[in-house]
Amino acid sequence: MKFLELRQKDVVNCNTGEKLGFVIDLEFDPRNGCINFLIVPRMGKGFRCIGKNQIYKIPYKCVIKIGRDAVLVDIDEKQCLK
Repeated sequence: MKFLELRQKDVVNCNTGEKLGFVIDLEFDPRNGCINFLIVPRMGKGFRCIGKNQIYKIPYKCVIKIGRDAVLVDIDEKQCLK
């Protein structure tokens, strides 16, 4: 799978069923080339998040499934929000 294809998929938290957003970046381990984290910007709900550049830093081990339309993750959103 290409990164461009991954960026077009919705990231959905299996715990809440909520859409978190889209992957904008990946964090790799430079020693072995493995993906450590998916970087997903927090979607604003209304105008509350204007000026806040919060992101979800989702550990790759929390990815449950990468499907045709979505990436399913199992996370505690508060722990992954940076």
